[in-house]
Amino acid sequence: MTQRDLTIKWAFFSCAALFFIALQQLVLNHLEIGGVHPYLLPMLPAMAVILEGQKESAFFAVGMGLFCDLLSPAVIPCFYTIAFLVCSLLCGLLAGRVIMPGFLCSFVCGALAMVMTDLLQMLFFTFYGSFSFTDALLLMGKELLLSIAAAPLIFLVFRRISRRLHNE
Repeated sequence: MTQRDLTIKWAFFSCAALFFIALQQLVLNHLEIGGVHPYLLPMLPAMAVILEGQKESAFFAVGMGLFCDLLSPAVIPCFYTIAFLVCSLLCGLLAGRVIMPGFLCSFVCGALAMVMTDLLQMLFFTFYGSFSFTDALLLMGKELLLSIAAAPLIFLVFRRISRRLHNE
């Protein structure tokens, strides 16, 4: 694959990610069920790593994290950059080595990305103040149940981009 093809492929991945970010910011943040809303952003780098491998996807995760850090405040500066990179690396270890890339892998890696992001957030909250750990786990479980249904959709969009650009 030439440098031009790689650039085009990652531009399409970035456009798809921008679509899901816009969906998150404009629609899903205003949809509240049981006190939480679906949260898709940690799953985006996870789906990219399932399809494309760790090296290139790590850069995508860092770019996604920086973009999300600019969009919304977090516990610490560059939280999403750190969280998405960690999730991308962990999902990269699973995808292809433990679980074959596909729908099952998208569910597992999507759930792993959500849980890791929330656990890192809880870890940083413990340093910056007191909170109820059981309430945080309950919120994490609700958010995971609402969000994980979108993992196959994100996977299908990213897989379509990956297959379309690998065949050309």
